[in-house]
Amino acid sequence: MKGVWWLALAAGAAAALPKKQEHNLMKLPSFRGVAEVRSSLPGRMRLYVPTIQQQPELARQMAAQLEGTGVIHQVALQPVTGSVLIRYDEARVQASVVLGAVMKLMGLDEKIKAAPVSKARQGVALLLRSVNQGVLDATGDLLDAPTLAAGALTIAALRSKKLEGWASPGAMTLLWWASKLFGAQDYE
Repeated sequence: MKGVWWLALAAGAAAALPKKQEHNLMKLPSFRGVAEVRSSLPGRMRLYVPTIQQQPELARQMAAQLEGTGVIHQVALQPVTGSVLIRYDEARVQASVVLGAVMKLMGLDEKIKAAPVSKARQGVALLLRSVNQGVLDATGDLLDAPTLAAGALTIAALRSKKLEGWASPGAMTLLWWASKLFGAQDYE
Protein backbone atom coordinates (compact mmCIF):
# COMPACT_ATOMS: atom_id res chain seq x y z
CA MET A 1 0.00 0.00 0.00
CA LYS A 2 2.87 2.38 0.77
CA GLY A 3 4.30 1.79 -2.69
CA VAL A 4 1.03 2.85 -4.32
CA TRP A 5 0.94 5.95 -2.11
CA TRP A 6 4.49 6.96 -3.13
CA LEU A 7 3.72 6.29 -6.79
CA ALA A 8 0.62 8.50 -6.62
CA LEU A 9 2.59 11.21 -4.82
CA ALA A 10 5.35 11.10 -7.46
CA ALA A 11 2.79 11.24 -10.28
CA GLY A 12 1.10 14.25 -8.67
CA ALA A 13 4.43 16.03 -8.23
CA ALA A 14 5.35 15.36 -11.86
CA ALA A 15 1.99 16.74 -13.01
CA ALA A 16 2.57 19.90 -10.96
CA LEU A 17 5.93 20.66 -12.59
CA PRO A 18 5.89 23.66 -14.93
CA LYS A 19 5.28 22.73 -18.55
CA LYS A 20 7.51 23.96 -21.33
CA GLN A 21 5.63 26.63 -23.27
CA GLU A 22 6.21 25.87 -26.92
CA HIS A 23 3.21 27.92 -28.05
CA ASN A 24 4.42 31.20 -26.53
CA LEU A 25 7.64 31.76 -28.48
CA MET A 26 7.71 35.47 -27.63
CA LYS A 27 7.72 34.58 -23.89
CA LEU A 28 4.85 36.96 -23.15
CA PRO A 29 3.33 36.98 -19.68
CA SER A 30 0.03 35.15 -19.43
CA PHE A 31 -2.59 36.10 -16.84
CA ARG A 32 -4.88 33.16 -16.17
CA GLY A 33 -8.55 33.99 -16.57
CA VAL A 34 -7.79 37.59 -17.55
CA ALA A 35 -5.58 37.66 -20.66
CA GLU A 36 -4.00 34.32 -21.50
CA VAL A 37 -1.45 34.05 -24.29
CA ARG A 38 -2.51 31.03 -26.34
CA SER A 39 0.22 31.50 -28.96
CA SER A 40 2.76 34.11 -29.92
CA LEU A 41 5.08 34.41 -32.89
CA PRO A 42 6.87 37.49 -34.18
CA GLY A 43 4.11 39.63 -35.69
CA ARG A 44 1.22 37.46 -34.47
CA MET A 45 -0.40 36.56 -31.17
CA ARG A 46 -3.57 34.82 -30.10
CA LEU A 47 -5.06 35.68 -26.73
CA TYR A 48 -7.89 34.31 -24.64
CA VAL A 49 -9.68 37.30 -23.10
CA PRO A 50 -12.96 36.22 -21.46
CA THR A 51 -14.02 39.86 -21.03
CA ILE A 52 -14.79 40.11 -24.75
CA GLN A 53 -17.56 37.55 -24.21
CA GLN A 54 -19.29 39.80 -21.68
CA GLN A 55 -18.43 43.14 -23.31
CA PRO A 56 -18.38 42.69 -27.10
CA GLU A 57 -18.87 46.42 -27.77
CA LEU A 58 -15.83 47.32 -25.65
CA ALA A 59 -13.89 44.63 -27.54
CA ARG A 60 -14.89 46.16 -30.91
CA GLN A 61 -13.75 49.58 -29.68
CA MET A 62 -10.44 48.06 -28.55
CA ALA A 63 -9.95 46.42 -31.95
CA ALA A 64 -10.70 49.69 -33.79
CA GLN A 65 -8.29 51.65 -31.60
CA LEU A 66 -5.50 49.12 -32.07
CA GLU A 67 -5.98 48.95 -35.83
CA GLY A 68 -5.96 52.75 -35.93
CA THR A 69 -2.40 52.88 -34.59
CA GLY A 70 -0.86 51.93 -37.91
CA VAL A 71 1.35 49.21 -36.40
CA ILE A 72 -1.47 46.72 -35.85
CA HIS A 73 -2.52 45.12 -39.15
CA GLN A 74 -5.50 43.09 -37.92
CA VAL A 75 -7.46 42.38 -34.75
CA ALA A 76 -9.83 39.44 -35.23
CA LEU A 77 -12.33 38.97 -32.40
CA GLN A 78 -14.22 35.77 -31.63
CA PRO A 79 -16.63 36.85 -28.85
CA VAL A 80 -18.18 33.37 -28.56
CA THR A 81 -14.84 31.79 -27.59
CA GLY A 82 -13.13 34.84 -26.08
CA SER A 83 -10.32 34.60 -28.62
CA VAL A 84 -8.42 37.57 -30.05
CA LEU A 85 -6.00 37.19 -32.96
CA ILE A 86 -3.66 40.13 -33.46
CA ARG A 87 -1.31 40.63 -36.41
CA TYR A 88 1.17 43.49 -35.94
CA ASP A 89 4.39 44.93 -37.36
CA GLU A 90 7.06 43.39 -35.14
CA ALA A 91 9.70 45.81 -36.47
CA ARG A 92 7.75 48.81 -35.17
CA VAL A 93 6.18 47.58 -31.92
CA GLN A 94 7.06 44.99 -29.29
CA ALA A 95 4.69 42.13 -28.55
CA SER A 96 4.56 43.07 -24.87
CA VAL A 97 3.39 46.58 -25.79
CA VAL A 98 0.57 45.14 -27.90
CA LEU A 99 -0.47 42.83 -25.06
CA GLY A 100 -0.34 45.74 -22.60
CA ALA A 101 -2.46 47.88 -24.91
CA VAL A 102 -5.11 45.15 -25.17
CA MET A 103 -5.23 44.81 -21.41
CA LYS A 104 -5.41 48.57 -20.83
CA LEU A 105 -8.10 49.17 -23.47
CA MET A 106 -10.19 46.29 -22.09
CA GLY A 107 -9.80 47.60 -18.50
CA LEU A 108 -8.00 44.47 -17.33
CA ASP A 109 -5.06 46.13 -15.57
CA GLU A 110 -6.93 46.31 -12.24
CA LYS A 111 -7.85 42.60 -12.41
CA ILE A 112 -4.18 41.71 -12.74
CA LYS A 113 -3.21 43.83 -9.72
CA ALA A 114 -5.72 41.97 -7.54
CA ALA A 115 -4.23 39.12 -5.55
CA PRO A 116 -5.26 35.74 -6.92
CA VAL A 117 -7.54 33.68 -4.70
CA SER A 118 -7.66 29.89 -4.86
CA LYS A 119 -10.92 27.98 -5.27
CA ALA A 120 -10.32 26.36 -1.88
CA ARG A 121 -10.00 29.76 -0.18
CA GLN A 122 -13.15 30.99 -1.94
CA GLY A 123 -15.00 27.88 -0.73
CA VAL A 124 -13.82 28.32 2.85
CA ALA A 125 -14.79 32.01 2.76
CA LEU A 126 -18.27 31.08 1.48
CA LEU A 127 -18.62 28.45 4.21
CA LEU A 128 -17.55 30.93 6.91
CA ARG A 129 -19.97 33.57 5.63
CA SER A 130 -22.77 30.98 5.69
CA VAL A 131 -21.93 29.88 9.23
CA ASN A 132 -21.74 33.51 10.30
CA GLN A 133 -25.18 34.22 8.80
CA GLY A 134 -26.56 31.14 10.58
CA VAL A 135 -25.20 32.32 13.94
CA LEU A 136 -26.55 35.83 13.35
CA ASP A 137 -29.99 34.41 12.48
CA ALA A 138 -29.99 32.02 15.46
CA THR A 139 -29.03 34.73 17.96
CA GLY A 140 -31.22 37.48 16.53
CA ASP A 141 -28.14 39.46 15.41
CA LEU A 142 -26.78 39.46 18.99
CA LEU A 143 -23.65 37.45 18.11
CA ASP A 144 -21.74 36.68 14.96
CA ALA A 145 -19.57 33.57 14.39
CA PRO A 146 -16.18 35.20 15.17
CA THR A 147 -17.50 36.69 18.42
CA LEU A 148 -19.05 33.36 19.43
CA ALA A 149 -15.84 31.47 18.60
CA ALA A 150 -13.70 34.05 20.40
CA GLY A 151 -15.92 33.80 23.47
CA ALA A 152 -15.74 29.99 23.45
CA LEU A 153 -11.95 30.10 23.11
CA THR A 154 -11.70 32.63 25.94
CA ILE A 155 -13.77 30.40 28.23
CA ALA A 156 -11.63 27.39 27.25
CA ALA A 157 -8.46 29.37 27.95
CA LEU A 158 -9.69 30.47 31.39
CA ARG A 159 -10.68 26.89 32.19
CA SER A 160 -7.25 25.67 31.08
CA LYS A 161 -5.59 28.39 33.19
CA LYS A 162 -7.58 27.30 36.23
CA LEU A 163 -6.63 23.64 35.76
CA GLU A 164 -3.02 24.00 34.58
CA GLY A 165 -1.97 27.62 35.13
CA TRP A 166 -0.62 30.22 32.72
CA ALA A 167 2.46 28.14 31.97
CA SER A 168 0.36 25.83 29.85
CA PRO A 169 0.76 26.71 26.18
CA GLY A 170 -2.84 25.69 25.63
CA ALA A 171 -4.25 28.65 27.56
CA MET A 172 -1.97 31.18 25.89
CA THR A 173 -2.64 29.72 22.45
CA LEU A 174 -6.40 29.80 23.00
CA LEU A 175 -6.23 33.41 24.19
CA TRP A 176 -4.16 34.35 21.13
CA TRP A 177 -6.74 32.73 18.83
CA ALA A 178 -9.54 34.48 20.71
CA SER A 179 -7.81 37.87 20.37
CA LYS A 180 -7.37 37.29 16.63
CA LEU A 181 -11.05 36.42 16.24
CA PHE A 182 -12.20 39.41 18.29
CA GLY A 183 -10.16 41.63 15.99
CA ALA A 184 -11.35 39.99 12.76
CA GLN A 185 -13.03 42.50 10.46
CA ASP A 186 -13.76 40.23 7.49
CA TYR A 187 -14.18 36.51 7.04
CA GLU A 188 -11.53 35.67 4.43
